[in-house]
Amino acid sequence: MAVVFPVVMTGCASQQAVSALPAVAEPDGQIFAALDIGLRAEAAGDGAALLAAASLLEASGARPAEGEADLAARWQARAAELGETVPPSRGRIAGPAYRNGIVGAGETALLRDSFHSGRAARVSLQARGSGTLRLSIRRHDGEPVCEALATTAPVSCQWVPVWSEPFTIEVVNLTGAQIPYYLITN
Repeated sequence: MAVVFPVVMTGCASQQAVSALPAVAEPDGQIFAALDIGLRAEAAGDGAALLAAASLLEASGARPAEGEADLAARWQARAAELGETVPPSRGRIAGPAYRNGIVGAGETALLRDSFHSGRAARVSLQARGSGTLRLSIRRHDGEPVCEALATTAPVSCQWVPVWSEPFTIEVVNLTGAQIPYYLITN
């Protein structure tokens, strides 16, 4: 089942046209929507939309991957600076992690993440610019698990690991310009 999250940003400082988000299966759709709404709201200086995006991101259970900025906390702080009321902070439960990255022309972002045996593992990728990204997942021994191409719609790789082990996640830019992206792991 695909879910489309409309982007509604009333009272934005800038009156830029906001395109609809691509359809993506749950639960990643909520995370992609929160990231997209939040980054657009941040650029527009829209405190209300920043709070909405922070709330949506926190409700998804996603947390920043190691070394990534906590966007929900950053957006709440910026909303407060803009005079918006920030709801009380609550602790996050374990859940998906997100990355907000950029990969240069012809370059590869190489990541490692561990997944539990016997449980569904999922990695989702959405390109935030024009171009094509290749998502590749490999076991620690180099054996391919999944490969998918992301252009305008998000893609996901899902599998059930036989062993609890680290996997290599590659995001390869197949175009001649840098591409920002979101990467979500469960």
